[in-house]
Amino acid sequence: MASAVIGISKDQVTAATATPEFRLGTVGGYDDPSVGYQEFVYGRANGAVTAVGYVCVEETGFDYAMINTTKTTAGTAGFGSRVGVAQAALSDNQYGWFQIYGKGSVRTLASAAKGTRLNTTATDGALDDDGTAGSEAIFGVVLGTATGASAATNADAYLTYPSVGTTL
Repeated sequence: MASAVIGISKDQVTAATATPEFRLGTVGGYDDPSVGYQEFVYGRANGAVTAVGYVCVEETGFDYAMINTTKTTAGTAGFGSRVGVAQAALSDNQYGWFQIYGKGSVRTLASAAKGTRLNTTATDGALDDDGTAGSEAIFGVVLGTATGASAATNADAYLTYPSVGTTL
């Protein structure tokens, strides 16, 4: 059973020059009355994270960068690396929460189908179901609703401790 940290605010941002509010890697739970139980991990942005819903990969010690095919290749933050979804826009080295469990929203490219395997793309922070050769599967994220003809920053998704999977 996961333990929860009392007093977290999932959209909280702490300045890069400030003392972090929590120890990096702290997991906090929240029972949202609308979408149910969610979990978040406290981390630091490694580079700017543009907006809420952008998918990030842990590069080193709870430093999260927006995910793309380059950052998830073998020898970098590849197979088995943790993935989280930003809960706020973050500047480089700012601290914030990344969703790792429960219903949430993710950034996708256009026309991603519900219930299919998602993978990395060349677009920072976005997943897709296109299966492009050389991209990496992302295990533990599934769309609850298909995305339309344009990219979506708030596609309904279910997260179950996502991680970088095999190269396609």
